[in-house]
Amino acid sequence: MNVMTVHNRFEEQEARRVRFGITRGQALLFLATFALFFYLLTELVFASGQAAEIHIKEVTVRSGDSLWSIAVRYQEEAKMGVHELILAIKKANDLQGALIYPGQTLIIPVSE
Repeated sequence: MNVMTVHNRFEEQEARRVRFGITRGQALLFLATFALFFYLLTELVFASGQAAEIHIKEVTVRSGDSLWSIAVRYQEEAKMGVHELILAIKKANDLQGALIYPGQTLIIPVSE
């Protein structure tokens, strides 16, 4: 016996559950974007704060001066150790070695 069922098309149909949410891929993409945003934000904040603190002083090298003696003389103004200040002077003046000449003008990074 073949029974035929008739469906009423106007009858209310059972409501399907709709799943709201995000997939794992979307969550990972959001997390990566969020992390990148805050990384760039902190880089900008620290980069702008560091540039504001460093000032320079121009010094003319006298006879008998060395990078060490100049670094010792300006150590307290720069608020650095002697070795750190020597490296900073070399970097600021594009010096390859420790050779300087009388009459040469050097840039000394100091903090005020």
